Amino acid sequence: MFLPIKADFKLPHWPVLTVLVCLICTAVFLKQESDWRAFSLSVERYCAKPQSHLTQMIMTRVAAREDADFCGEVMYRLSQSETETEDIAEIAGSLKPLSGFNTEDSREYVTQMLTDELRYFRSIVKDDPGNNYSYDTASWSVWHMIASSFAHGDWGHIIFNLIFFFAFATTVEAIIGPVAFVLFILISSLVIGVTDSIVSELIDNHHRTLGLSGVVMGVMGLFAYLLPRGKIRCYYWFVVVFGSVAVPGWILAGWYIGGDIYQLFASDNHGAINVLAHVAGGVSGFLYGFFFLKGARMLAASLQRDMDKLSMSTSAS
Repeated sequence: MFLPIKADFKLPHWPVLTVLVCLICTAVFLKQESDWRAFSLSVERYCAKPQSHLTQMIMTRVAAREDADFCGEVMYRLSQSETETEDIAEIAGSLKPLSGFNTEDSREYVTQMLTDELRYFRSIVKDDPGNNYSYDTASWSVWHMIASSFAHGDWGHIIFNLIFFFAFATTVEAIIGPVAFVLFILISSLVIGVTDSIVSELIDNHHRTLGLSGVVMGVMGLFAYLLPRGKIRCYYWFVVVFGSVAVPGWILAGWYIGGDIYQLFASDNHGAINVLAHVAGGVSGFLYGFFFLKGARMLAASLQRDMDKLSMSTSAS
């Protein structure tokens, strides 16, 4: 394991906004967890209702056809469909006719049963909480482009994102100031969302996405522009071997952003990781600094000279 933890030098002031972003992400994630628990309980309430033998048999057949768990998942999938009427008709037509029914009557019965069950499911089970926090690349929603950056999928997702964010953002905030820092987070979120939507439109493969990782890569790119020789203290461990090392920011940015650029073009399957968002964030962070923060880079250069002098005097003593 290899984790960048913090800047390897004393910051000029406490990183208030960086801490605030971490707190907002944590609060949003706790609200997500609460919403998911309520959602799961409502699905359990639906599945606990009494069902006739015939309804149970139909649901079992549908579950087998849809390769889904019985009850909740079948209805959940239908509830998320944008073509539910067509989907229900297709399912009803594909099932083996019910005993005692001819083909047409069986299809009509199954269609009506699934329609009624879906209506009842929606009366008990509210919208998928994930839809409230993630960004749908087909929507072009500016609000969700920004809001989705503060939401996460699980504890591992948020913990590692915040560790990486804190390691780089504290220095960036100290150098560029609060206004430029807030604008950077907003602009990078929008650039990531727009880029994701454009590419998804071009390849006709829209999806939902969430997480701070694109902004984290943006902070890395901006750190590399502002303070390329500034070092980040990284901790590592392997089985029983552990320690720390100070690594220049440009090396870390090149390693992580460069690795994602390679993955973006080397493979079509990135699992649950939105590699495009990482690349868009990293590039936008560097360009944000290049076009708008040349003055801040001069300040950073002065800070770097002071750090170099301190390092030389420490070595001499």
